[in-house]
Amino acid sequence: MKGKTLSVVTAAIAVVLAIVVGWSIVTRNFIVPIIAIVLAIGLSYFLRRRTKEVTRDERTSLLYERAAGATIRTCVPVAGAGAVIIIALQDLLPADMVSVAYTLAYTACVLLLVHLAFYSYYSRKH
Repeated sequence: MKGKTLSVVTAAIAVVLAIVVGWSIVTRNFIVPIIAIVLAIGLSYFLRRRTKEVTRDERTSLLYERAAGATIRTCVPVAGAGAVIIIALQDLLPADMVSVAYTLAYTACVLLLVHLAFYSYYSRKH
């Protein structure tokens, strides 16, 4: 399989997965998305193994690492600030929004802890 074919098939897998997950949410069936995600991951892995061309090099890896770092540096502070603002305005907002704010704050904390754990691991490894 060629690299362009792989990218088209991967995009098709993503579209089908999004449709299945959306349908499962509407029908309140939560087992189907888990099965679909596992199948999509397995199929993507199998197709990547069958690809003859080089699909990833040092430049691609570097760009991916930079994008991941920028995502963490951008999304975590925005999520934390949003959570703080919503919690500060909790008297003016419905109780559901306050629950969302606490979930957002805890998610930001967990992301920071996971990032710190991976950073510590890789700094010892290299």
